[in-house]
Amino acid sequence: MKIAVLVSPAVHPVSGRPCAGEADLAALALAQRLSDQVDVWYAGAADDAALADYLARGAAHVHSLSLSPDSDVLGALAEALQDYPMLLCGARAEGGDGSGLLPYQLAEQLGCALLPDVLALSKSDQQWQAVQALPKGVRRTLKASLPLLASVNPRAATAAGWSYARLQQGKIRRKAATGAALAPVVLEPARRARALVAASKVSGHARMQGAIAGGDGKAAGVVVKQGDSVEKAQVVLDYLRQHQLVDF
Repeated sequence: MKIAVLVSPAVHPVSGRPCAGEADLAALALAQRLSDQVDVWYAGAADDAALADYLARGAAHVHSLSLSPDSDVLGALAEALQDYPMLLCGARAEGGDGSGLLPYQLAEQLGCALLPDVLALSKSDQQWQAVQALPKGVRRTLKASLPLLASVNPRAATAAGWSYARLQQGKIRRKAATGAALAPVVLEPARRARALVAASKVSGHARMQGAIAGGDGKAAGVVVKQGDSVEKAQVVLDYLRQHQLVDF
């Protein structure tokens, strides 16, 4: 089975140089566990130096769709990947502005199932079973049939170490592509948050006293300290009847 892995170079937090994204490397390692026919795809304007890290970390070659920085990559990727039964990618791009919507948009464009934030992937009968990572360490099992697209959690698998030999053997295969222009981004000033103001400025103790005693008796409650349990229960029942909370 052929598997396509979508990658997008990240930016190193210290040096600022382009490097392979952690989620992309996890997707590559997971794909190599499942199949020996793995193709790595990239769409955008990154140069060879930015994509070379994927060759050194285990990719035999990288298919690069050359697009201008202001082009939408969705159409070009959908056309190039329509024959793959399984697609793996990171949750979102790590090297620039990214909303994380590309996996959802691409799955909708290709008409395939989407499995988000996958930690493990295995075949179960005629379907593929995925373990999904949820907040606070919760895990959930998802199932889907081919074709499918899975966004991979960075902790899903550990990629191969950096190798200069693989870097020299790997190839970047570029192909010219066209993409629609991105919609213009409209920036608006952020609205200033309004602080919540209490309806009354009296202390909390004073508000509590007003709720249980005093007033005209309509909104105030009654504190019952005397009497046995039957008498106290009668007071509660009278209160419920007064406010029409019971009908007996």
